[in-house]
Amino acid sequence: MVIHDKAKRVHESYLRAGGRDFVSSFYDKLMETSEEIREKFEHINMEEQTDILAHSIVMSFLFVDKNHQTAANTLNKVRESHNRDHLNITPELYDLWLDCMVETVSTCDPHANKQLLSDWHEVMSVAVNHIREGY
Repeated sequence: MVIHDKAKRVHESYLRAGGRDFVSSFYDKLMETSEEIREKFEHINMEEQTDILAHSIVMSFLFVDKNHQTAANTLNKVRESHNRDHLNITPELYDLWLDCMVETVSTCDPHANKQLLSDWHEVMSVAVNHIREGY
């Protein structure tokens, strides 16, 4: 299956998993992973952050199409805001982020299975790696 087909399946999974509610569940899980991550969010309005991430997730599904300019612009802004000169999100934190994302899918999407979780990991890795490379 090509990455575009996987991105479509992952988007459908995201909708089944609850969209914005999925993102809230993801953040709950992410905050449990480390003190360093919790500190990164100490002064962040989580209502706003949830909306931002919900939008960025959808843009990540579209980003696999390198010709999708809106998705590229969105992820380029994230890439810049998360680099060492701004939010200073170190590259290794993205591994925790991605693991929490896939784990949240496994609990929120009733159709989650091994293949779908693998597709999530692959599709989101495209966006995550783009952001991480901007560090």
